[in-house]
Amino acid sequence: MVDNNIDFALKTNNVYVHYGNKMAINNVSLDFPKNEVTSLIGPSGCGKSTFLRCLNRMNDVIDNCKVEGSFIMNDTIDIYSNDLPIESLREKIGMVFQKPNPFPKSIYENVAYGPKIHGITSSKSELDDVVKESLNRAGLYEEVKDRLDDVATGLSGGQQQRLCIARAISIKPEIILMDEPCSALDPIATAKIEQLINELKQNYTIIIVTHSMAQASRVSYKTAFFHLGNLVEYGDTSKIFTKPDNQKTNDYITGRFG
Repeated sequence: MVDNNIDFALKTNNVYVHYGNKMAINNVSLDFPKNEVTSLIGPSGCGKSTFLRCLNRMNDVIDNCKVEGSFIMNDTIDIYSNDLPIESLREKIGMVFQKPNPFPKSIYENVAYGPKIHGITSSKSELDDVVKESLNRAGLYEEVKDRLDDVATGLSGGQQQRLCIARAISIKPEIILMDEPCSALDPIATAKIEQLINELKQNYTIIIVTHSMAQASRVSYKTAFFHLGNLVEYGDTSKIFTKPDNQKTNDYITGRFG
């Protein structure tokens, strides 16, 4: 499954996740190519979001959740190492959630918050540049440049989600995790986010959980199909959606279950 010509941003091996006695992820190994989009698909409750949350230790806050396995970033960084502060990890691996969740602050402050607390900028003009660049990369700057002091919650849903993407990239991560980033958006806003994902992969590795097979086929280079906590199949998106190796994958993508 490993292609020696591909650089991987993150490699995971023999991953198990338990919530108490219930197994949510069963011995999953997945490698994520650098500067590409990988989609995680599967029916509700299959483990794809649980697996995604392992990748920046979001499951750490759940009391009865136990994560086992190997998670290595850039071939050297063990993301579950006690020597790696969680703040440093979240600098390297950003997250965009299902429902847009801007802070109840101004548009400017939403983007500036991360660089401030992580000490990325040393002056107001430098911070201004980071905010502008992040909003530009998120395809939002031209729409909001004259109202950066307005409260972010006044933006439309699609604009709020692009603001959350701007917020995620403002701290210059290497990997961006997206948990169903378009499920709360209308088709026009969804198309803008998908276009943005396509542009962002030039600078970031993107891992996206989606319920939309059409979306996975449009935006991703690799696709992983999960079912009941197992990784059923992983490969090139074009192959997964046209000629999968596993019958269960075929049944899912053709709508026989899910």
